[in-house]
Amino acid sequence: MSKDFIKFSLLFIFLSGVLVGCANAQTIDSPPDQIVLEQFEKLKDKKFGKDDVCIERLKESAKVIVIGLFANDSGCRLDGVFVDSLYFETSKLETSKHALAALGWEKANRQEREKLVILWVEKVLFAFSAKPNQTFRAVSTTDGGIKVIVSLEYPPGVTSRNAPKIFVFDKDGGLSSASGN
Repeated sequence: MSKDFIKFSLLFIFLSGVLVGCANAQTIDSPPDQIVLEQFEKLKDKKFGKDDVCIERLKESAKVIVIGLFANDSGCRLDGVFVDSLYFETSKLETSKHALAALGWEKANRQEREKLVILWVEKVLFAFSAKPNQTFRAVSTTDGGIKVIVSLEYPPGVTSRNAPKIFVFDKDGGLSSASGN
């Protein structure tokens, strides 16, 4: 078999997973932006210009492709994320549970789970709004959940007017609440 045939076959498997919602679809290589855009358009049943959709890829995991929609007044706004060929809209609280499960939540120990939720908040929820002086800290809760605290670091003598943002994940990886500015 030729190398091109194998690549085409892998791409077909990836696209099939997106189109039929196959939860077990695995990708070897991340597909090109044009393919991601085409699949996003099919899911939304709408045509977008190349400049209307923002695509971010996690260097920590080829399984995750973050999608945003461009707004002239504010830049890219998070819409959703492809994880293992499945698209999750980030406006739904249960999205994190499904996405974190695909990233290995069930087999992860407490420390690994803390890293996963920080990854999720920093690289997905803040994909298009991160600031260079933000810090992300995870704290395990007594009920098995994890709280992520996002705060801004200021130079000495500068007082903050921004309260920290707090994201609370339940023991199953579901985002149960989010608060803060």
